[in-house]
Amino acid sequence: MRSNVSLESSPVRPAEVVRSQIPADLLLSGQEERIEELRDIHRLESKSQSEQIEKLKGQVGEAEALLKATQDSTSRLEEESAKQKAENERLQGEVDRARGVAREEEEKRVKAVALLKTVRSKLVKAEKERDEALKEINSMKEKEKGEREKEQAEKAELRREIEKANAEKETAISGLKAHFDKEVAVLQDRYERELSALRGQYELEAISTKSAHSREMESRNSRISDLENSVRTLEGEKDEFFDQLQLRQAELESSRSRLESLEGQTTEFQYQLRESNDRIALLTEELADARREQEMRTQVAGPSAEEVTRLLSAAEVKYESRISDLRKQLAAVERERDEGEADWSRKLTEKVRELESLRGILSSSAKVREEESESANALRAETETLKGEVELYQKQILNLRAQAERVTEIENTAKSQIAEYNSKIAALQQLIEEGKSHEIQLRASNKTLREELRKVQSSAALLERQRNPGVGYWASRQDSPSDALSPRSSVSDVTTRESISRPGSPTVAKADEDINVEYLRNVILQFLEHKEMRPHLVRILSTILRFTPQETRRLVSKV
Repeated sequence: MRSNVSLESSPVRPAEVVRSQIPADLLLSGQEERIEELRDIHRLESKSQSEQIEKLKGQVGEAEALLKATQDSTSRLEEESAKQKAENERLQGEVDRARGVAREEEEKRVKAVALLKTVRSKLVKAEKERDEALKEINSMKEKEKGEREKEQAEKAELRREIEKANAEKETAISGLKAHFDKEVAVLQDRYERELSALRGQYELEAISTKSAHSREMESRNSRISDLENSVRTLEGEKDEFFDQLQLRQAELESSRSRLESLEGQTTEFQYQLRESNDRIALLTEELADARREQEMRTQVAGPSAEEVTRLLSAAEVKYESRISDLRKQLAAVERERDEGEADWSRKLTEKVRELESLRGILSSSAKVREEESESANALRAETETLKGEVELYQKQILNLRAQAERVTEIENTAKSQIAEYNSKIAALQQLIEEGKSHEIQLRASNKTLREELRKVQSSAALLERQRNPGVGYWASRQDSPSDALSPRSSVSDVTTRESISRPGSPTVAKADEDINVEYLRNVILQFLEHKEMRPHLVRILSTILRFTPQETRRLVSKV
């Protein structure tokens, strides 16, 4: 800015000189223009400065981006170098692994060669078993032919016997049917006639017995009603007599109680009499004592004899009057007692007579009751006899019905016999059909055996064809096809080689076992992984595990 101002200040000086000479208006207009130019210049400078600042900022950003890019590239280079180192290490490990795998493959190759030798020996055994199976199949065919001939002969005999039995049964059944139909018709006519006659007789007898029974029942019911009325009247009379008897018994009990009270009074009077007698005795004793005292006094000195006699006479009179009164009372009491006893004895005799009369009446009423009960029992017995007769008639009717049912049962048994004969005929026909079905089954089994033979032969041919070229032993076997055609020579070679390898016995046996287990494991893995190879692998497994021909066939059919 300073440089620009300094540059512009140099031409202004002559302008100022000119301005001094120019009028003021022109100067003002020139200044304004100059100010506008300065403003434009300032604007342009500010724009240029802002553009330069922006350029510098862009350059700084580019420099920073370049720095970042260089840093990223350096980090990438470091990472790539680390990756290359890791790859080098990995490749080194893979090389080591490949070497180990190569060693393992070499070992497996050796094991496979040994296993192939064992498989070859087992294939030879399988061929021998195949020959034995062919021999067995031929023998089975011969046996089947003999059995077929026997079965055909037996079938012919059975057919003849069945035809004879059918003819005999048809003739017997026709004769039995005719005879049975005749017997059934005769029996039906006879039983129908007998049933009609018996029904008429039993209906008439039942009607007559019902009418007679109803009459007898009416007469006996009327008699029973009369007897019941008489029994009721007798029961009323019995009740009246019983009431009278109870009244008389009550009176008798009251008289007995009164008699007991009188007896008590008599005992009391007797007791009083005894007391009075005791008093009299005491008085007599006192009197005797008084006389003694008086005599003693007279002897000593006392009153005169006249006074004593007077006193004694007065005392005697007094006591005699008392004794006479007591005797009168005793006589009156005894008289009353005798009168009471006479009255009560008379009353008791009357009551006893009344009781005896009542007992006679009761006994007569009991006899009447017994007679009535006997008559009622007789009537009941007669009714029971009539009921028994009715039951007999009903039993006879039931017997007739049972006879009719027997006839129907005989018919049913005849029908069942006919059905049994028909079932036997059907059973014989079924036996014939079963023989035919058995023949068809034998033919089908023969066909299946032939198909299995074909399959065995085809599988043996496939085994011979599908043998892959191997290493060592099998390669030499492929080079010499004549040796492949002679299994005996291969077996002899295997045996010689095995005899050569036997001196190192324990280690070689363990190695063979490990090889067999490894080979078996590989075969099982292939069997589980590849379904299309299963038929071929089944045969290999059968040779390794020494299956029988039947087991191999079963596994092949399942696969």
